[in-house]
Amino acid sequence: MSELRGDTTGRVSRAPSWVPVGAWGFGLVAVGLGAAAMVAVQADPLSQGLGVASAAVGLGALGWGATSLHLSRTPTPRTAVAGLFVGMGVAVALLATAPGRASILAVVLLLALGVAVACGIVRGTRHPSPRSSLWGLVAAAALVTVVVVPALGVCQGAALLDADGTVLPVGTHHGH
Repeated sequence: MSELRGDTTGRVSRAPSWVPVGAWGFGLVAVGLGAAAMVAVQADPLSQGLGVASAAVGLGALGWGATSLHLSRTPTPRTAVAGLFVGMGVAVALLATAPGRASILAVVLLLALGVAVACGIVRGTRHPSPRSSLWGLVAAAALVTVVVVPALGVCQGAALLDADGTVLPVGTHHGH
């Protein structure tokens, strides 16, 4: 039973049911930003390194969300919040790289998701939420989808943007 405890006081830390789904949204946007930074037209080693870090944090958020739903509790809440803040810092740093290939909209949405998920985790450690409901998960998934899909679309657009503001073609088909 001690492995189910979320803290040393004996209470189980359980964030609201929307928090793992929000973590998935955060993870998807972080992976999208990371992938765009790694393959951007003018990617330099710094932006590629930040891209790898963003993708790693995003994959961690995806795994944490799945683990949280599987266990019906909030695993490693402090580590999760720290990971969210690292991911937010990396996203902001991507805006400052020389190519500047991070989408401002995607970064703002990532920051909003990160703050919301961190607040949900902290609230769950102080005031454990009742068990997850199916309707809460469906509503959270719908809301996160509405936020994440546009963010992923602008990540690709930012990666294809040339220094003069023109969008480069994905495939040129030269020689065919």
